[in-house]
Amino acid sequence: MKKDKLNNFLTILTLIPLTFYLVISVYALYNILSKFSVDALIILIPITLGILGYVGLLMNLKKNKGQKWEFINLTFLISGIIGWVLFNSFVGGIEAWKWIIMIDEPDEWLIFVGPILLTVYLTIIKAKRLTTMYMKS
Repeated sequence: MKKDKLNNFLTILTLIPLTFYLVISVYALYNILSKFSVDALIILIPITLGILGYVGLLMNLKKNKGQKWEFINLTFLISGIIGWVLFNSFVGGIEAWKWIIMIDEPDEWLIFVGPILLTVYLTIIKAKRLTTMYMKS
């Protein structure tokens, strides 16, 4: 019970800043799809993966999911992390990764990188739970 409350608290804490990124992503997705070109595909993929990651965080709030839904939830969380990494790599490049690694501006770093670190933590917890569920059955 205590772990579930901590899990929910961390999920909500992660969802707060990521909701802003979701709004920006949906707006960007709308603009990209309205003027679609093949060059935009490189940005379209990470944005879509990021939106799936947000859905995975929302799914993380639901209790007592079966193995199938836990696996889907884990897949969505992983896709969100992959989308974030791809977006930083494609848009920011080396400079973005230097900024992330060096932690030059801690307050901005916490807003930008903190939710992803919490998502990674929640994904690890979800993977452990899913592994335990598979071992029991």
